[in-house]
Order: sequence, then C-alpha cells, then structure tokens
Amino acid sequence: MPKGWTRKIITIVFVVALLALGFAGGQYYLHRIYQRQVEVGYRRALGEFGTHFEQIANELGRARLAVSSKQRGLIASNLRRLIYAAQSNMGELPLGEIHLERISHLLGSLYEQTYAYAQGEIDSQSLHTLHGQIAYVSQELGQMLVKKEREFPWVTWHEYFSTMVLVPEFMQALTGINEGLEEFKVPVRRGEIQGEGIKREQAIERARMFSGREDLSFQVTNETRGSLPSYTVEAVDNGTRYALEVSQRGGMVLWMTVTSQDQATERELSLEEIVVQGTRFLDERGFGSLHVTDVQMLQNRATLTFVPNRDGVLRYGEPLRVQVNATDGSIIGFWATAFFVAQSRAQSEMALAGEISWDPQDKVQEGVEILDQKLALIQNEQHEEVLTARLGVQYEEDYYLIYLNLETGDEEHIVQVGSPQFF
Repeated sequence: MPKGWTRKIITIVFVVALLALGFAGGQYYLHRIYQRQVEVGYRRALGEFGTHFEQIANELGRARLAVSSKQRGLIASNLRRLIYAAQSNMGELPLGEIHLERISHLLGSLYEQTYAYAQGEIDSQSLHTLHGQIAYVSQELGQMLVKKEREFPWVTWHEYFSTMVLVPEFMQALTGINEGLEEFKVPVRRGEIQGEGIKREQAIERARMFSGREDLSFQVTNETRGSLPSYTVEAVDNGTRYALEVSQRGGMVLWMTVTSQDQATERELSLEEIVVQGTRFLDERGFGSLHVTDVQMLQNRATLTFVPNRDGVLRYGEPLRVQVNATDGSIIGFWATAFFVAQSRAQSEMALAGEISWDPQDKVQEGVEILDQKLALIQNEQHEEVLTARLGVQYEEDYYLIYLNLETGDEEHIVQVGSPQFF
C-alpha cells in the first residue's frame, strides 16, 4: 500500500477516535448533569418531608389545647395543608427503594380525622395517640437524617437513598431562607419611617457602626425606591459577606445578614447564652424595653424574636428578630422593618387597661397549668389588632402561650415555645 494511503488511513482512524471520545465525553457530561439534578431534587423532597412532619407535630401539639371551635377550625385547616405538602414530598421520592407505607397510612388517617377534630368529635385520648405517633416519626426522622448527613457528605443518588442522607448544607441553607421569608414578611399595615433623608455616605457610616465592623470597606450596591426607599450596603471580609439595608429616611438599619463560607457543625452555646448574646446586641444599639418571646433553631442558627413592652403591653405587631450563631455567639442576622414602620402608625385607641371579667382557668383544658399571665396586643386572622391576655402554660412536658381575647375570653392564638423562659 502506498505510503500516502497509510498516512491518510491513520489520520481518519485518529479523527474517528477523537469524535468517538468527544461523543462519549459529552454523553458522560450530560449524564452527570442529569444525575446531579435528580439527586438534588430527591434531597430537596426528603428535607422538606422532614420539615413538614415537624410542623404537623407542632400543630397537633396545639390541637391538644384548643377549646374554641374557631381555633380548632384553624388548626384543622393548617394540618390539612401540611399533610398535603408532606404527601407531595413523598410522591417525589423513589418509593420502590424507600418503604413508607405505614407513614403514608398515618398521614391519610390523620387527614380524615381533621374534619372530625374541627367539629369537636375526637376524644382527648385519640388526639394524644395521633400526636404521639406523629411526634415519634418526626423526631426519629430528624435524628436519623442528621446522623447520616455527618457520616456521608456527598454521594451518588443511589448511595444516597441506600443510606438515607439528608439534604446537603447548601440545600438546607436554601430551605432555611425559604422558611424565613414567611416569618420575616412585611406587615400588612404599612407605614413610613420618619426622619430626615440621608445620602449614600451616611448610609455607609450607619452600616459600619451597626455591624460593629468599622474596619471594613462598605459600599452601596443598590438603591431601592418605593414605599420604603433604602440603600443596600455591603462589605466582604475573608469570605464573610455583610449586607445591610438602610432606610433613606431616618437612616435606620432595616435588616442585616452575615453569610460565611464556613458552616458551623456543632452547637456550643446553651439557650440562655444565646438569648444573652441577642439581648446584648440590641441593648448596645439603643433598643428600649424588649421582651424575648421565642427562639427557633435551624442548622445551628438561633432566631430570637423580641417584641416591645410599652405600658405593660407586649406589642406583637412590632417585632425585632436577631439570628445568632449557636456555635460562637456571633450575630448573623437582624430584621426590624416591622418595628420601625410601626413607630409612624397611630397607636391603637383601644383601652389598654382594665379588669378581666372571666377566670383564665375556665378558658383552658383540664390539666393545663397557668404559669404566667401578661397583656399582649396581637393581630388576629383578619389582621386586626386585638388586646389579649397572654397565658404562659405547661401541659405535660410542653410549654405553650395561649392568647385569649381580653373582652370575650375566646382563644385568638396558641403557640408552642421551647422553655418557660419565653413567658
């Protein structure tokens, strides 16, 4: 065979080999993208499944205390919404590899029972049994997933479902943000922040002072118009990003977030130490008489809710929230838009003093021990301000706050708290 033909054949074979290699590489790359998308979707569904189960357990805990038909109806509605969400999560999981028949049956049975509960047709013992089953699944699921996360950080989706790994850290962070959007939503009753207008340089100075990082170089990265004009001010320090929103009128810091590439893995501080850190942060920035009402833990982040205490009345429509790193006590979040907006609104003209014409003990279930009582101004389901008697109670091993309409004694709201410290 002529030497030229040999060279051409070798070239053709080489080109074909390159094309085959490129095709194989492209297919592998597409396969990996698809596999990663499937894995992320499954992890998200499983993480949300655990979250919804926890919320169902909380609602059932409240259900044990509810007396009025109004409150039972609200709780039943919340339960149906959460059960539907949990069932949707289950539909996204490969049930051929994860056997959840009993849990599925429990959710279906509970869904049917919500209608009877709303009508007051479930006895206390049946309600206790349902709560015990749901609480058991929620606790075991959460502990097992967290344990597996520490053992297996990032594996293939097949190994993932063989070992039941929880959502990776980045997806858990997104889940936490998504939950916070509801908690930190803008209040329905809007107002405006009072004060003189400030310029960008003044906003930067306010951000430096408020964050306590006067050594950093802050910059205005955005200017927001609308009902609450503000500046977004940011700075970065060794991978840690500080972002603050400063109002253009009055120069108030509406919120602050501190995000870092380093993720805390272990909780080091006690609940009392966390509250001390959050309270100190607000005291140092000149906030007046505040009362801590609750602490929510998520991914070693503790979110503390404070409300003003004015004239002996807790103003729940004007909350401030502080997020504390439970590992080292550093402040990684602050939200106060509702607090500052409320200062410009005319205060309620309702009488904020008076005697209760009913006995609080007659308004709670048998076995509920009242440990504390305060006045609280809250918003009802119609977003109307209602003056209530806020009862801090213990039921078995759990603690709750029950809000009773001061005029009628009817239940307006029931919420579970982690400790009588929040009474």
